[in-house]
Amino acid sequence: MRSRRRLIKKSGNTNNRYLFELSKEYLYLPRDEILSTLRAENIEYNIVDEKPDILAIGTSYGGEISSKLASRIALSFSINNFLFSCKPSELEVYAEKHHIYDRGSIAITYRNRSQNISSRDIISRLAKVYTRDRNVSLEKPDVEIHIVITDERIFVGRKLSVIDRSGFEKRKAQYRPFFSPISLHPRLARALVNLSQVPSNGKLLDPFCGTGGILIEAGLIGIDIYGGDIEDKMIKGCRENLEYYNIGNYHLYNVDVGEITSCIDEKMDAVVTDLPYGKAATMKGEKMEKLYNRAFQSISDILKDNGRAVIGISNRDMIYLGRDYLSLLKVYKIRVHRSLNRFFAVYSKP
Repeated sequence: MRSRRRLIKKSGNTNNRYLFELSKEYLYLPRDEILSTLRAENIEYNIVDEKPDILAIGTSYGGEISSKLASRIALSFSINNFLFSCKPSELEVYAEKHHIYDRGSIAITYRNRSQNISSRDIISRLAKVYTRDRNVSLEKPDVEIHIVITDERIFVGRKLSVIDRSGFEKRKAQYRPFFSPISLHPRLARALVNLSQVPSNGKLLDPFCGTGGILIEAGLIGIDIYGGDIEDKMIKGCRENLEYYNIGNYHLYNVDVGEITSCIDEKMDAVVTDLPYGKAATMKGEKMEKLYNRAFQSISDILKDNGRAVIGISNRDMIYLGRDYLSLLKVYKIRVHRSLNRFFAVYSKP
């Protein structure tokens, strides 16, 4: 059985604190993506503070985590060394207690998520403390202080990494050489990969890979990717898309989901897939419930013990089919198109 290190979630002594500025695109998913990625990277943590706009964690991990996580996560804006949070009236007092010892130029950036607090007032007050005896450089500062302003509290950190959100936009389905309108947004696909807690040197399968949207996002972060599809044209198109993004660590199979285990000898660390649905999906005349049952059986067979599966399902009633094969952990309801909701269920193999 594959073991996982126990992760501290509520309390514990930590040396380093990090502040994540969440995108709020989907309810709960940005927060859970970060925590799942920490587990995937085997980084122990405790939650210092959390709000809809931010997540602050502490960790005794000795390595540098900001670039490691920034290259993986999708649903955040930035990663910062967490300096402090306070009520707006206490800003100067807390800033004086949290010195910036590094010398060099400084800049203060912000995101205002409050309807009542003036950004200019907060920046001006903080600048009186942090720009004292320093040069201000807005283009290439040596130190960048980042503020997230909410109605109740001000969160202040030293910026370490910015998430490249524009890269996800450039990988949207219409910009790939092989196109299909049924494809998840790359940011969502990446977040689902991270929810699976697949380690950076792990193996991930999408048994309904289609044009390869999920595999692209997993492959770009170094995961060894496996894909299957019953349609040969989809496998050819998926290969074309993966090659377009210079992803070479892939294995593709033109096979029905029920036969995927006969093609792959190895067990998978994770399975991430969006099950077929609607008229545009090819099910070869098979009823959806039967197909889903066969899919869950194959996913259970190919997963390692304690491995996770993140599965997109069109009908809430179908979610519970998976409980005959896997343990259901959590369900996210997500709008993927203007009039279409999908349910993404996270399962674990006992």
